[in-house]
Amino acid sequence: MAQYQDKVVDSNKTDEDNETAQCDNDTKPEWVMAREGINLIINNNHTDAEHLFLRYPDSLVMYAGYSFAVFMDALMSFEEEKLAKAISVLKEVEKRCTNQNGWLKSISQKVFGGSNDNTQTLTEQLETQIILADSQVCLAILTFLQQDISGYFKGGWVLRKAWKVYQKVYKEILTLYKEKIGELQLPDPVLSPLTPTAVPEFADQTGSAEWSVPDTPINGDYRKIDTDTIIRLMGAISFGHGLFQLGVSLLPPSLMRLVSILGFAANRQNGIACLMYARMGVDMRAPLASLALLWYHTIVRPFYAIDGINVQAGVESALVLIAEFEKEFSNSALFLFFAGRTNRLNSNISEALTSFQRANDNANQREIKILCLHEIGWCYLIQLDYENAKNTFLYLKCTSRWSKAFYLYLAAICAGATRDMHSYSLFDDLQSCSGGTRGGQLDEFLNRRFECCPKDAESAKRFSTVYFKLLVFEMLYLWNALASCTRANIEKIVSDCDNTEFPQDEPRNGISELILGICLSIQKKNQEALSSFKKCLEKRSHEPNNSIDAHISAFSQFELGYMLIQNEETREEGRLYLQHIEKYSRYDFESRLNVRIHATLKHY
Repeated sequence: MAQYQDKVVDSNKTDEDNETAQCDNDTKPEWVMAREGINLIINNNHTDAEHLFLRYPDSLVMYAGYSFAVFMDALMSFEEEKLAKAISVLKEVEKRCTNQNGWLKSISQKVFGGSNDNTQTLTEQLETQIILADSQVCLAILTFLQQDISGYFKGGWVLRKAWKVYQKVYKEILTLYKEKIGELQLPDPVLSPLTPTAVPEFADQTGSAEWSVPDTPINGDYRKIDTDTIIRLMGAISFGHGLFQLGVSLLPPSLMRLVSILGFAANRQNGIACLMYARMGVDMRAPLASLALLWYHTIVRPFYAIDGINVQAGVESALVLIAEFEKEFSNSALFLFFAGRTNRLNSNISEALTSFQRANDNANQREIKILCLHEIGWCYLIQLDYENAKNTFLYLKCTSRWSKAFYLYLAAICAGATRDMHSYSLFDDLQSCSGGTRGGQLDEFLNRRFECCPKDAESAKRFSTVYFKLLVFEMLYLWNALASCTRANIEKIVSDCDNTEFPQDEPRNGISELILGICLSIQKKNQEALSSFKKCLEKRSHEPNNSIDAHISAFSQFELGYMLIQNEETREEGRLYLQHIEKYSRYDFESRLNVRIHATLKHY
């Protein structure tokens, strides 16, 4: 009690301390305070970060930091209110950059007017253009989340605007860096033709017109910018430029054609190189670059199966990134989350569960907690611990605002896999969800799965446990998580696939052969794996190419072609298998598989 009395007595002193802290902050450069704000977010202190950013309402740099904060919040929650707030803040950033005091015109006048304050002004100009482009990339991502054709075109147009600024500023700062400091092992800017073949109606739809961004003359005044500032700006532009190229490079071939139409290009390796440089910077984007790289190595690479079943391909890079920030962000829920992902990819599931639980305990945002619980549920699934997986997914079904039907489906098939008849009422709930979803890609995926499920709790009793286990294994395969299973669990899965004695044990024709082939491939039994994929295709040879379960044929043909194309003697045969997958249409994960097909054919 005395401690609380002391706090009351010392309240005036606390106010004085706050004023002192405010004065200290006023003497700091804006970019230093912005970095402190981002660090607060990553260290589980989102509220204090927002207060810091909003303490300086007239600072464009601090408002840009605030926009990153609300953007990250919106991405993690998917809540309409937070998405709308993020879009509003990002549009305000764009407005401040392009319209406030007519900055392009005033900068141009100062450049050619010989003002004595040119060095500071030109630094601000470059920083403003970087902030402008960053805001457009964030806006484009939120626009793409609309998941419709108009959203893709609007998002593409916004990306094109960002691309123009990134290319211009990246080229200028890189040129200045090389002149004043020396060579830098970063990609040279390769300017793609920026004349789109289909255009300006999208400018009206996005709510913002295209800008005219003049070149900045690299004259004597320009070169007065000190080397520390050049290095800082090089890191800042490398973050956005790298994230842009990495993100666009992951689009499916159909959207890459849109990218080409709109007149810009992307290179994945260039994007990674830029982010690797940006992570060593000093401004607020450095830790964000590390998070972006961790996202790529631990989530994107395994999910898109960029390295096939070698889900550990990005682990070494991820461990280096985590070690670099271990001291600064040792208790960060986000870094603990990525540590958990790394352990999961290494099949260290017990360590992964520990990391995810620590991240969940440390997180002060509901969205991060749910993200951690999602991973905990998947860890149990990888362990084939159906009971704990079911309970976790049921909890998520009750608390998540993302997709209750997704977690309900996972919980139901886990109950079926253990013949937990007390939980078979979940199948009644599934049927009430069927057809009632919004029509997005995930909803379409789930509606197809609901058709495989029993219509009610009573009919569920007539299905074998193998039937439900195959549905679990299908989820593990489609999320590329089978390769994270232990050898013992892979053996169990092989045994279950081999014990599919009757046609009614298979929820979909040929699914046991597909899963078996993948497990045999993981076990390095390549000839047996090839035979299993071929058997799957033979069983499905009379199925329509656009059937509700055409993904089984498409993925079996891909896995078969992928194995054959790696061997020089069977490369052409493998190539033909991959090229002929286009005969299948409207199947689950079609866009993701097309990315893999395109990358494989390009590589071989």
